[in-house]
Amino acid sequence: MSQTKHDKDVAKGMTQSFAVIKNQPLATMVFTDATNTPHISHIPFHLSVDERYLIGHVSNRHALAKKLKTQTCDREGVELTLVFHGKSYYMSPNDVGPCARKPQTVPTWKYSNTHVVGVAVEIVDRTDKYQQMVLTSAYFEQNQTTPWTMDKVPRIAVSHMLNAITIFKVSIIELNSILKV
Repeated sequence: MSQTKHDKDVAKGMTQSFAVIKNQPLATMVFTDATNTPHISHIPFHLSVDERYLIGHVSNRHALAKKLKTQTCDREGVELTLVFHGKSYYMSPNDVGPCARKPQTVPTWKYSNTHVVGVAVEIVDRTDKYQQMVLTSAYFEQNQTTPWTMDKVPRIAVSHMLNAITIFKVSIIELNSILKV
């Protein structure tokens, strides 16, 4: 069975979106907090191993943590939008070679972004929370000469950390790449 052009375009779009997320993991997160007020913050995320979820964490004092903790069941979740900002730069008409420059060439901005619409659900099981922090640390430490790992932290400190944060996963409902290059 061969792939249709649509399937290939979708696969290419997902690859581009995931590349932006992996290369620029600090997302602008937008959601409506517990008082229905728009809330915007900047949170790092990483993809789960199966690339079905984005994993993040916030302080228990964060508006998202407070809203997640008011959910009556783990299937409810909090709808949110994440914007991952890829590379961006200004492009002057002078940056276009004289042979390629046309009279209508104007200044522009080149950029790539990925927008994710999803539903956040709190990870409440303590073993799962710990495992997610191990995975998160490994992900963000992967390029360090000597990666920091959770096993270097005393148990009491780990316990305090896990009590102070809300770890959550975001089911990816919609994924859009915006590439203006």
